[in-house]
Amino acid sequence: MAGRWQSRFIGGAMLDAACGLGRGLAGAVDVFAPVYAVDLSDAAISAARKLWPQPHIRWVIADVTAICWPEDRFGLVCSLRFTEMPFLRRMRRSIRPGGMILFEGFSRRHLEIKPDMNPDWTTSLSELTEVFAGWEMLEMCESGAPHWLVRCAAVRPVRT
Repeated sequence: MAGRWQSRFIGGAMLDAACGLGRGLAGAVDVFAPVYAVDLSDAAISAARKLWPQPHIRWVIADVTAICWPEDRFGLVCSLRFTEMPFLRRMRRSIRPGGMILFEGFSRRHLEIKPDMNPDWTTSLSELTEVFAGWEMLEMCESGAPHWLVRCAAVRPVRT
């Protein structure tokens, strides 16, 4: 997902939230520094370090939602397959003007095929539109079955 929007990247710091194996780093890791790759799983971080050996990546084993990120810090925040709407709302302030959010998470429609899934791990296009109101929407869509994913690429407005 990141590579498609590379022409819009402004550089600076990057956050790959709940990074897993670092899918959010693909297409972006060479544009941003420092890069914060945060995940709760030490096994995921260990495996991702081998896939992404760049020295400017700061690997953090922690709950990304528990970290108080400074305002206007990141040129890019990736949240891929990690849906935590209170976190996304807080991250609006941590993305620099002209910076971007790349989000991919489960749609509420995913509950139709996986009713035992925690509904807090899902979102809707309307909820994302509300969270990023006033931002430039580069992409806002919902994929179909079998996974029912919601995707959003949005740029924070530059202050004038």
